[in-house]
Amino acid sequence: MTNKESKLTETRTPKEKLTELYDWSLNFEKDNPFSVYCDLVGYSHERYGSTLVTNLNKCLGYAELTMLSNCLALFENNGYDTIYNIIDEILEERNE
Repeated sequence: MTNKESKLTETRTPKEKLTELYDWSLNFEKDNPFSVYCDLVGYSHERYGSTLVTNLNKCLGYAELTMLSNCLALFENNGYDTIYNIIDEILEERNE
């Protein structure tokens, strides 16, 4: 197992997983994996009134799908409010 593979499957806090997805998404233009996540969980619609991503094919490869699935699995133990609050925190911290 490579370092990349072990990092994708290791246990971390919800905020750490979402932060990793956010940071990874900085490598992309407008359509990015973090925006896909925000669209899928309803955050974009709730906060901005519309979706963010126009073309999924531009931003989803193996690593991105794995990170995305890890973040979607956060709903197993966390509700929308918790996830939305974490996203808000990440966006506030990164945009300061």
